[in-house]
Amino acid sequence: MLILAIVEAKPSTGYAITKEFDAVAGFFWRASHQQVYRELAALADEGLVRFKDVAQEGRPDKKVHAITVAGRRAFAEWYAQPQDIPRLNDPLMVKVFTGELGGVDNLIEQLSAARAQHLDKLAMLEAIQREHYPEAPADMPRWKQLVYLTLCWGLARERAWLQWAEQSEALLRG
Repeated sequence: MLILAIVEAKPSTGYAITKEFDAVAGFFWRASHQQVYRELAALADEGLVRFKDVAQEGRPDKKVHAITVAGRRAFAEWYAQPQDIPRLNDPLMVKVFTGELGGVDNLIEQLSAARAQHLDKLAMLEAIQREHYPEAPADMPRWKQLVYLTLCWGLARERAWLQWAEQSEALLRG
């Protein structure tokens, strides 16, 4: 559904959609280049997006995708439905759960390594916040507030994970 929202805002190529995922939606959704192209093909087969070939000089034609009336209707139906809480598949949590089998010292090392990655991601999100959202949220236009809220979720998630990791390492080192 995110692809439908992106092409509703602006007809786009698969490449541009993937960049949009990385730049904006990466706070809450991840998709590879291949996944975006597979999903675009499926949406086109269902009549939810259409595309036109656009010639490029010295390069193969590119496909620019746009949402259809049926796509807008499908998005509206999806949007109106409440969402279930997503289930996470986190291999590190399996290792925590089974730490007795793999060894607590090894688990502590893995927590420490994961903590470094989460600190890096938090620093990146904080830099995005400083660069792109310097004004008070109440002063932002509504569209920007909505994107900002997804960034706030990414920040909160990283901070919560880091707090959990710190508590977990302290308990395991206990």
